[in-house]
Parts: sequence; structure tokens; C-alpha cells
Amino acid sequence: MKQWNMAVTGVILVSLAMVSLVGCGDSSDLGAAPAETIFYPPAPDPPRLQFLTQITNLNANKSHSKSSFADFVVGAKIEQGEKIQSPYGVAARNGKIYVCDLAISNIYVIDVANNKFSMLGKRGVLKKPVNLTIAPDGTKYVADTGLNKVVIFDAQDRFVRYIGDSMRASPIDVALCKGELIVSNIKDNEIEAWSLDGKFLRKIATFGGGVTQLRMPTNLEVGPDGRIFVSETLNGIIKVYNNKGQYLGSVGAQGNRSGFFARPKGLAIDPKGILYVVDSQWEIVQMFDPAGRVLMVFGGAKPGLDGMGIPMGIAIDRTSIPAFKKYIDKDFQAEYLVFVANQHGPNKIGVYAFGKSKTADYNVKKPLTAAKPSAATQPAKTPE
Repeated sequence: MKQWNMAVTGVILVSLAMVSLVGCGDSSDLGAAPAETIFYPPAPDPPRLQFLTQITNLNANKSHSKSSFADFVVGAKIEQGEKIQSPYGVAARNGKIYVCDLAISNIYVIDVANNKFSMLGKRGVLKKPVNLTIAPDGTKYVADTGLNKVVIFDAQDRFVRYIGDSMRASPIDVALCKGELIVSNIKDNEIEAWSLDGKFLRKIATFGGGVTQLRMPTNLEVGPDGRIFVSETLNGIIKVYNNKGQYLGSVGAQGNRSGFFARPKGLAIDPKGILYVVDSQWEIVQMFDPAGRVLMVFGGAKPGLDGMGIPMGIAIDRTSIPAFKKYIDKDFQAEYLVFVANQHGPNKIGVYAFGKSKTADYNVKKPLTAAKPSAATQPAKTPE
């Protein structure tokens, strides 16, 4: 894949407009567009990403239990309120956004297409949901570190069953690969393959200090070619395996410039193999081509309504484009949407569209430049 014709700055900061979900379970408007259209990279470079809107306030009147799950991996305890408070994992399908909120120990289902929201499953089914993935048929697989199980919901969001051995494993993330579940087991710091009914099949990557091993795997994702990408958060690197456990290499390394990481967390991969990596310390998202070359950086630690605040989860979805059509610039052809979950700040769920301008010239080549993230000059922060 050719590198994009753009300048990569360490951080691209944008203004994000705050949005409110009004009422208990209903809303007249689930998002507000910014006053001016925001593209990445900024002009005069041809755009590849448009910021659309953000979702934070739900104003739900229901009472929810507080989460007590607080550690380096997923953040600290937060007081509950009538809004998305401490999102971690995020997924989307057909105009619905699924948000794992650690503060309420549940998953919000934000139905943008119908302007309403709900919770996933009945009270008590989930305990500490951290991440989820959605199968092509709509089945949801939820990694719940409180239950030490994977929780399955069907395409209609109905609870199906629990799977996994809670005495042996604590799933923190899950993905699908060739008819199997790929599980990040935070208890043993390893990546495993399970059958879809929860039977352990084999280890893909094990704990240790070797190049092919892992010290602290958190998030994972599977690419269209079947490669498994794993965020090794402690060592600031993305390691890559196949589903048989063969080590294939890595993306990035610890550092404070484009293409490097401080604390990589959420991963997403588009249909062409472009890898999105959330860095919760630099508070940015970096994009890489299938060969591991950095393409673009967006986000940033700017306070207020701009930028990101300790981002954790990220998801890609094509099917929700119709629900966000009103936010997409008329000159921009969206290929899919990108959702970013931020634990801090006013912008909890940022929504972006990836695509191309219908009129811009993408054939003019410009050299890529790399710069430090602006947060590199600031003290390291531990996500709360």
C-alpha cells in the first residue's frame, strides 16, 4: 500500500462539539455537529477522515450500581451520573453503538437511528464488561473481568449464555478469527484460542520476556488476512501472530514520536488492513498501513472540548453510516465510521468518518514528516 499524500504531525487537534441525550431512554437528537467541518489531515492536504460528532450525556434516570474495578488496565472508580462516564470498549452495528461503561458496570446501547438508548441485557447479567466484539450475524461476545467469563448476546441483544472457565482465565478482550474466539487472558497474560462454546483450544502467545512473548497483553484485533494484533501495553508495542501461535513481527515500539507508543490500548483494523492504535498516554490515535508504516495521527491532549481524554477503545463499522449521514459533508464519500471511547473529558464517544473527498486530488505526492506528540513534554499519566 502506498503511503498517503499528507504531512503527519505528532498530534492533530480539533474542536469537538458537546452533545446531549435528553430524557430517560429517548432523545430528540443524539449528536450535534461542530460549527465548522473538521477534516484530517487539515487543508491543503486532501482529507481522509472527518470528525462528525460526539456523544456524552444520556440523562438516564435509572439507578445503577457503581463499578469497583480499578487498576492500571482499565482505570479507576468513578462516581455514577446521568451520562457516559468511564467508557472502555466500544462497538457498533446498524446504527447502534455499544459502550462498555466501567462506572455503571454495564453496556449502553445507543440507538442513533431511532434516537433512544437502553442497557444490554437484564440487570445482573453483566458484572464488569470491558470489551466486546460483534460477529457478522450480530452475535455479541462480551469480555467481563468481574465474572471472568465471556458473555454472549444474540443479534436482538438478548442474553444467551456464559462461556469460559472462571478459575483459569479472565478475558479482557475478545475477537473472532476463522470460527474461533481469540481471547486476551489478563489473568495469565496470554492470548488464547477458544471454541465458540468456550472450550480452551490452544495458546497463541504466552507470558514472558522474550521477543515472541507478552508481559501485559490488553486489547487485541484480527485483520482481514487473519493476523492477530495484540497491544502489549506494558512494553509499548503491538505484537502480531497468526491463529496457530506463530509470531509474525511487531508494529511500533516505545517512544515519543509518530509510529511509536507510550501506552497502546484499543485496536481496530479496516477492511483494507489499515490498523488504528489508541495510545492512552499520548491521547492520540495512530493509523498504520498493512506493512506497519505510519499513515496519520489524530486526536491530542488539548483540554476542554478539543481532542481526546485518555482514550481506551476504538471500533470500525460500515453499517452505521446511514444513521450518521446528516453529519457527513456533502463533498465527502464515507467508507466506514470510526468510534473512539475517551475515559476523561467532555468527549466520551467521538464519531469519525473515513473516506475521500469527491473533488480533491489524491495523486499529488508529499513527504511524510514525523514529530513528537505534544504530551511528550508532560509527565506520564496513569489512566484512572
